[in-house]
Amino acid sequence: MLTDEQKKYRDRADRARRELFKEKEKFDVISDGSGKRYRVCVYYVLSGAPEKATEYLEWFEQAFADDIGEPAFLLYAALAHYRLGSLSTARRYLFDSMLSNIYLLPYLLSRSMPKQDMWHSSNRAQPDYIEEIEELLEEPTSQEREWISEQFDSELFMKARSKYIETFHALEHASELDTRRSILGDWQDYISACRANEILPVAARG
Repeated sequence: MLTDEQKKYRDRADRARRELFKEKEKFDVISDGSGKRYRVCVYYVLSGAPEKATEYLEWFEQAFADDIGEPAFLLYAALAHYRLGSLSTARRYLFDSMLSNIYLLPYLLSRSMPKQDMWHSSNRAQPDYIEEIEELLEEPTSQEREWISEQFDSELFMKARSKYIETFHALEHASELDTRRSILGDWQDYISACRANEILPVAARG
């Protein structure tokens, strides 16, 4: 039996998903400037339906193959898979969530992280973005936060986080286009290797 709050989110998720499916079927492309494609997964998790969230994610990966995601969306994708026992996939999404906003997981774990001296690629990568999604960050349970903490302190996550900060610090202070391309190319190679070697069950995202 759904609570009123869960029913509200379930209705929102169903409606947004129908609209996306309809647009895809009619035009074969989806124009989604509002970020509706991200909210479906979030709303399904909030409605107590992680299985519907993961079903949607399978479609999302096909419909938006080049989409790098959004911090809250990636976190909720991790939670959906975690709640269904798909830990390797959950870990991959959590990894991507960490790299989408380097301040997100420290905030969840009550570990303060000051704004880093580095290039922030978009507003979603800024520490202030956490304030926009703060309410959504209340969802993880204590058990889930313990799992997130274990991943956060793992060698893979620690090395990737350090490399991220090092890379985007270099980008902040690099002005030559060729230099920036080289730095970003090295980062993409590094992160692709991390995903291929450490998170094998799921195909690496670009």
